[in-house]
Amino acid sequence: MKRRGFTMIELLLSLAITAVVAAGVAAMLGGLATGIALGSDARTGLLATAATHGRLVEELSDTGCVLTIDDGDAVLWKGDLTPSGLIEPSELRWITFDPEYGELTRSSIRFPDDWSTIDRLAFDRPITRSSQLSSEWNRAESRGILEHEILADGLLQARSNAASPFIEAAELRIDLTFDLATGPVEATAIIITHGDQPSEWNP
Repeated sequence: MKRRGFTMIELLLSLAITAVVAAGVAAMLGGLATGIALGSDARTGLLATAATHGRLVEELSDTGCVLTIDDGDAVLWKGDLTPSGLIEPSELRWITFDPEYGELTRSSIRFPDDWSTIDRLAFDRPITRSSQLSSEWNRAESRGILEHEILADGLLQARSNAASPFIEAAELRIDLTFDLATGPVEATAIIITHGDQPSEWNP
């Protein structure tokens, strides 16, 4: 008895069935991988927002009051650290967002260890007007004593908000938009200020 082989039609048919099954398996695996990636990214987003909120609250919890907010960037007063009732440059913190690098940064003055008390007092001239804040930033930056610390990164946007007038606001609100692979994720950090009142301040 002769053994009959596969005909050309049977071979083509079996190849077509194999291709259909392979395509279905590939689609299923692709969907599974996408689902895992989405779930992972969602968890990453939740962790990022929670961690950033905690860090901002911890790092800015000693804020005395909000002096000014300009285009989403804020200048904060830590309070009367050198008792005088006046605002001095070393008591300031600048909260700025760099859209190029997606970073929210806190900047403050750090005096070098080799500066004498007289050097520090000579630099720490009282500030009474909001118009002086940018010049104090430039003066500290030019002297190389402005220290920058990244509070959050991977951001599309970060904007500070507070009630007006700022020194009477009970809280500082920072709205963040994280840049994740699945799209932007928004979060908000709320920092309760101490409500300190400088004796002389002209916003």
